[in-house]
Amino acid sequence: MDAKDDKLLALVGLLTACLITIIVMFTLTWISDMRLTSEEATLPEKCIKVDTHVS
Repeated sequence: MDAKDDKLLALVGLLTACLITIIVMFTLTWISDMRLTSEEATLPEKCIKVDTHVS
């Protein structure tokens, strides 16, 4: 392998590592959001706006 192949291989490795990191972060965020949304969706207080300020 010459230097050009080594640089290309390093670039592909770096891009692959970035892509894996982005996929993991997206998946963790999505799972966390789905878990929090499903718990809050069952509470009636979250669906109805209650005006606590009485004038």
